[in-house]
Amino acid sequence: MTKKPSKILVIDDDQDFVEAVTVILVSGSHEVTTASDPAEGKKKILSEKPDLVLLDIMMDSLFDGYSFCHAVKTSKEFESVRNTPIIFVSAVKEIAGSRFGFKGDEQGMAGPDDYIDKPVKPAELLARIDKLLRT
Repeated sequence: MTKKPSKILVIDDDQDFVEAVTVILVSGSHEVTTASDPAEGKKKILSEKPDLVLLDIMMDSLFDGYSFCHAVKTSKEFESVRNTPIIFVSAVKEIAGSRFGFKGDEQGMAGPDDYIDKPVKPAELLARIDKLLRT
């Protein structure tokens, strides 16, 4: 019996990243659906019911990713997908030399299940996804 592919929702406004990560995910036998901003992401997470979300932190505003993650993890609107693992994917470290300093938990915001820096290493990304999907 073949394992059913996991469905991954990628929410990122960088089309080049979306295309590159889609190739990585498909090579790891995942099904991919994409959204280019949080509004589209909110519709897709509810309609597609993905197994996992890869979420950019900074899109239109600095806190887009945090707001989306917090809404999914705590809002009644997203109750049916609340337990969907979310991995933040961000280029902040590459740009600033260190991880983004915003501490969501200290601000009373629900955080992601994992965090990975851009540019992503394919093997590391697939391993982290597999680990979250196995738990």
